Amino acid sequence: MERQKKVAIFNDLSGFGRCSISVMLPILSVMGHQGVAIPTAILSMHTEFPHYHMVDFTDELPAYLKSFASEQICFDAVCTGFLGSERQADILQRWLSGMKGDPMIIVDPVMGDHGKCYPTIDAAIVEKMRGLVSYADVLLPNLTELCLLCEVPYPDQRPSTEFLLGCCRQLEAKGVHQIVVTGMEEERQITTFVYSTGSYAKIRNEKIGIGRPGSGDVFAAVVSGSLLSGYSLADSVRKAADFVKESMELTLQQSTPHAYGLCFEPLLKTLCDPGSEQKFT
Repeated sequence: MERQKKVAIFNDLSGFGRCSISVMLPILSVMGHQGVAIPTAILSMHTEFPHYHMVDFTDELPAYLKSFASEQICFDAVCTGFLGSERQADILQRWLSGMKGDPMIIVDPVMGDHGKCYPTIDAAIVEKMRGLVSYADVLLPNLTELCLLCEVPYPDQRPSTEFLLGCCRQLEAKGVHQIVVTGMEEERQITTFVYSTGSYAKIRNEKIGIGRPGSGDVFAAVVSGSLLSGYSLADSVRKAADFVKESMELTLQQSTPHAYGLCFEPLLKTLCDPGSEQKFT
């Protein structure tokens, strides 16, 4: 019998709007894993809403993380997302450096999109994120984040395979051997570039609607859950890309407002592994 796996989610927690920890917890749960929230900030709703309320959790993080060690709680995986400050990045690096066991570290380097950093991301945080690369077993940047990590200009046209390979090899030299470059639009398709120890694949899906808050978190959760269930990186990415596409289709059918994110809940059952209730102790 297989032991159920525990996944630490180092990200912000938004009550409304379907993003970050709020979407990752149910996805990992339905895939048979135990998700554990480690909030970097707590928000009433994500920041696309004009009247959100946020509590910065940075000061609480050291004691919060120490309590896991005091209880001798170990994790099989750590999923990292949005970091709001240099200090949070330092706290995360110290925690990863001192972790026991050999957890899978999955880093989503949330910094920007469409060639620009998000308003809260400055040069110091970008530099800290470059340092986190060496801890990652799997890295999930979009094209903007790939360029920021590699310190190369954002391409003004569709990136070539040679460009993507060059960036991935540069990051591999820092210690990360599996890299998934997400969300590249090519006409009516979304292309995901999957690099694994020198080899690569391109996974394409029909483009449905426009990107929504939390889409990347949904994608990261399905990839993480699939990897922990023993799927290959390419198969995990295919499953995640298909799930995001199907969620987008349902979201548009329901005329869900853009800020409300992806309507993924009715599709969670499609992520269940038949017989998973028998395989865990």
